[in-house]
Amino acid sequence: MKLHLVGGFLGSGKTTAITNASLLLKGKGILAGVITNDQGNYLVDSSFAIASEIPTGEVTGGCFCCNYNDLDEQINILLEKEQPKVIFAESVGSCTDLVATVLRPLVDNNDDEIEHISFSVFVDSQLLLAHLQGNNLGFSDEVSYIFEKQIEEAAVLVINKVELLSADELALITKLTNEKFARKKLLFQNSLDLKSVENWVSAIDDKEVLKNTQVLDVDYNKYGKGEADLAWLDEEVEILKENAFPVAVKIIDKVYASLKGQNIRIGHLKFLVNNGEQSQKISFTTVPKKDWKEELKVFEGEKISLMLNARAQTTPENLRDIVVSVLSEVKTDTGAEINEYCVSAFTPGFPTPTFRYAV
Repeated sequence: MKLHLVGGFLGSGKTTAITNASLLLKGKGILAGVITNDQGNYLVDSSFAIASEIPTGEVTGGCFCCNYNDLDEQINILLEKEQPKVIFAESVGSCTDLVATVLRPLVDNNDDEIEHISFSVFVDSQLLLAHLQGNNLGFSDEVSYIFEKQIEEAAVLVINKVELLSADELALITKLTNEKFARKKLLFQNSLDLKSVENWVSAIDDKEVLKNTQVLDVDYNKYGKGEADLAWLDEEVEILKENAFPVAVKIIDKVYASLKGQNIRIGHLKFLVNNGEQSQKISFTTVPKKDWKEELKVFEGEKISLMLNARAQTTPENLRDIVVSVLSEVKTDTGAEINEYCVSAFTPGFPTPTFRYAV
């Protein structure tokens, strides 16, 4: 079995790439499984993978590094139940220092079940270009520190969402990254394009892929403060109305608009819309998204389930207040019955790895 560890900041497109890679491999007769990871317990990414009929495990309630034994257990469960030839393990987007706390322990503790291990890091091309040009990303210094450390520890850096760049921007980011990251393997990727995804899979299948990985010197106080600057909100919303889908769209629109209206920096805002037969994922990130409604497939039905995962630079209380206010407003405007389940709003705890290899 091959194990591909995937890191990268919130909203960098890891899930899209992993899902399409898994479906690509499935088309070739190769079963791939996915292990999702988050500080929360109710994950859009897990539900999306399951809806895509991909064997899925999850490590919740903390990052891989702080829950290494849970990761190891999920790998073994997938191997026992599904016998995948490939497993993608997607780390939560606020986590760094994966080489020292996850990759090295995996390599050292491998009992021959795993024939090959890789590690690649995703970064949003628009966010990276802004960073390389010296622009403020809008996050606190400590959150930006996590972003920078993720890039620093990548031997394979996937510069994702290049389809959103202009030709001039693509030329510039290619020049800047080749100058700054000469020792890294750089992949310029559109994760919606299967040929581009296939190129990534081929790159991480290379036996030499770990050659340039290095353990970082990480300031854990700064790292912990960065995680504490971010608020998490997870919940599931049930919408009951003769035509429930437009109500779901209104909720999504108003939550996104409210966050932008308060100038709250969004790490990742994810929704999974499900009518019992179909599901679709809608995502917003640090980079503004104007045309998201054009991507929607209209669902019929009197009952819609809307799963929400929000990660943003604010307080959990404020994030919760925004959603409560939106739901109340939409309920009044539409007359829909709206119920909330599995609500959880919090700030991640201080990172305490199970293992950490020295620099």
